[in-house]
Amino acid sequence: MTITPSRPRRTTTPVRSRRRRPAEPRHSLSDPPITTAPPQQAPPPEPDRLVEEPTTLRFRHAAPGKGSRRAPVRRYYLGSALLRCGLYLGPLSVAVAAAGPLSQVAWPVPLLTLLLGWTAAQALTSVGVAVARRGGPATAARLIGGGFAATAGLWSALVWVAPPGLLGPHRVLALVIGLGGLTSLATVTAAVVTRAAAAIVRWSLPCWLLAGLAGAEMAGVALPIPLPIDTLLPAAIVVAAIRAFRPLFLPGTPGRRVRPTPAEIKRGGGYLIIGASQAICVGLLWRAGPSGSTMPFWLPLLLAVPILEALIGWHSDQVEAALDATETGADYGRQVRGVTLITLAGLLPPLAVGCALAVAAYRMPIELAALQGTRAGVLELAGGTLLGGVFAITFLLAARTRTGVAATVAATPPLAVAALPLLPLPAAGALPDAVTVLAATHAVGLIIVALTATRRQP
Repeated sequence: MTITPSRPRRTTTPVRSRRRRPAEPRHSLSDPPITTAPPQQAPPPEPDRLVEEPTTLRFRHAAPGKGSRRAPVRRYYLGSALLRCGLYLGPLSVAVAAAGPLSQVAWPVPLLTLLLGWTAAQALTSVGVAVARRGGPATAARLIGGGFAATAGLWSALVWVAPPGLLGPHRVLALVIGLGGLTSLATVTAAVVTRAAAAIVRWSLPCWLLAGLAGAEMAGVALPIPLPIDTLLPAAIVVAAIRAFRPLFLPGTPGRRVRPTPAEIKRGGGYLIIGASQAICVGLLWRAGPSGSTMPFWLPLLLAVPILEALIGWHSDQVEAALDATETGADYGRQVRGVTLITLAGLLPPLAVGCALAVAAYRMPIELAALQGTRAGVLELAGGTLLGGVFAITFLLAARTRTGVAATVAATPPLAVAALPLLPLPAAGALPDAVTVLAATHAVGLIIVALTATRRQP
């Protein structure tokens, strides 16, 4: 449809040519063109004009012809995975910098903070992304802030009524540590939802610096200028939080009121179960180790998280790209099965390494087994490796919109560990039981991931 140059820019009548029926091609020729020629005279043909034929139902921008072509190479997932890993370093650096105050409170304080904060982060991220798509960053930031404010109120109430044995001798210090941890996780959540991850990584650099200084002090390195880390850390946390929630403070961007739909609330409930189960698994492995040691437990997780994040991002990107590269349901299913096979090959090493470490813990030489904490340390390495694989399987299933299945897989280890003492089985110990349950969950999760390739095609 053409528009003559003499037509005024403003008109009081609606322009009907901007509305088209879904069944017609984009440049439909069914409507008569607007020309200055008499009605009985047809417009001259345009030899170089491309006329689109009525299209059939295809997968997005599928190429004409049979079969499928290779999915386009897109590596956006690599940058996203690196940004998420950088965001995760923010709360981790806060925990390292606060090692001194954490040693003055009881062990339930960091575990409860992790449980409340990680659970709220998972649920609010799921709902907040959908709200930000409809209402904008300010609306999503308001939702995240309100959710974590309620979580902070719950933590304050727990500190108020908890006995001293659960908090330690310093009740106010426990309150401050919990609020600091929740604020750090709220910053990460707001950064993910409002797509300000790169900015928050830069604004978290003071926390990283304080963590490095605290680590140097614990290693016995004398600093040239002593700094009050315990005083500067809360300020660094607050500064990063203000930057994350900046859409709430900018003038002219109030955001409109958007309520989550029942489907979004249901999906958020699934992520809430996922977050709570993951935090409980972390607590089980931490407390089951020798004297609450954390170094062997965290080491495989720190190494596996970037690799598994990239693998999940690649899987989701390839499944999304398959819609652009295929024409029929059969071609799409073949493409997804190939991607799933490669993903399973990437998820097998954590299971193999974890099982090998668990077997090595009971088959090591007598001299090594006699050393105190050696077997438990190897079992912790095995548990951390298997837990990283279970995390990857859980998030992969959730990314494939199998939130209920992902929540079931995530909740299986803590429920199974709680049910083992009720079964007529010989007691092997908390750490061996946790490693066994994680290995079984990992194996079952791989089977479930393989079955997702046979799901109903769009």
